[in-house]
Amino acid sequence: MTTTAKGTLDVSDWEEAVTAEGEGRSKQANAHCLSTFTGDLQGTGRADWLLVYVGDGTAFVGTQRFEGTLGGRSGSFVLRTRGSYTETGVEVEWEVVPGSGSDELAGLTGEGGYRNADYTLEYTLA
Repeated sequence: MTTTAKGTLDVSDWEEAVTAEGEGRSKQANAHCLSTFTGDLQGTGRADWLLVYVGDGTAFVGTQRFEGTLGGRSGSFVLRTRGSYTETGVEVEWEVVPGSGSDELAGLTGEGGYRNADYTLEYTLA
């Protein structure tokens, strides 16, 4: 049975370093941040990003480790992420990395994402 988790996340402690840049070319960077999840996901996360700045936007991929509770079950899991940032905000798609769930979240599968601060995760637990 698939369940949908909803809530918000708050990003903090953003640290970014430019790794490549040139006149008239896109800029590349890596970044790390912390996240606080509220709603059906209760806990914290750490994300690692690879970013490419092009024109008026940014494209990125990365991972985010969540630690906390989901549906009353405790544990951790890793999300594989990809998204973009434009003048309208951030939009991210994510999926649970197979086999990354621990403790009561072992066997977790799912996908979703967030737009600005509002997230969804459609998931199943084995």
